[in-house]
Amino acid sequence: MTQTDGADEPLDPALEKVRRKMIRLLAVSIAVLMVGLIAVLSAVVYRAGRDGEETADGAPATPAEAVLSVPMGARITATAGLSRDRAMVVVETADGRQEILVLDAASGGLVSRTRLQAAQP
Repeated sequence: MTQTDGADEPLDPALEKVRRKMIRLLAVSIAVLMVGLIAVLSAVVYRAGRDGEETADGAPATPAEAVLSVPMGARITATAGLSRDRAMVVVETADGRQEILVLDAASGGLVSRTRLQAAQP
């Protein structure tokens, strides 16, 4: 009883042609996969290396410090962030009136002031 080793026998020319095409396809697929992997890793390293610049929404990654000016004797009742560099502060003045102040968060300057009053019937 003899066993023949399949590697010793030459392949049919048509089958050999298909095998070569498959090897080329495999090589191209691996190359495309490697290029994609390098692109993803490069993007991750690029984003990680940008510390202190900006976050995804464009705001500074490290918060800026500013002194916000509110009227003397006023009490802050509510706050909200508006856009990148604007903040809304609702204050109640010493005489009981309410005002909405829109402030520039970077400089601390007043952008607008809106006084709230009850509607007359």
